[in-house]
Amino acid sequence: MSRDDEFIAYMRAFEASMTHLGSCAACQNDQSCDAGQPIHADFMARQDAWSERVRAERGQP
Repeated sequence: MSRDDEFIAYMRAFEASMTHLGSCAACQNDQSCDAGQPIHADFMARQDAWSERVRAERGQP
């Protein structure tokens, strides 16, 4: 996946997570509903991958 594609996927996952969070009373206080859990997990995985990529590009551990 190109750097741009990875960043776009990360931002789309962020948007999906925040949209769900804003409309779901059950997904509050670090709790996830059954529908929200995979949405939030996808965002966290993409955030971790993006952070890892940026650290690697900068030569940081």
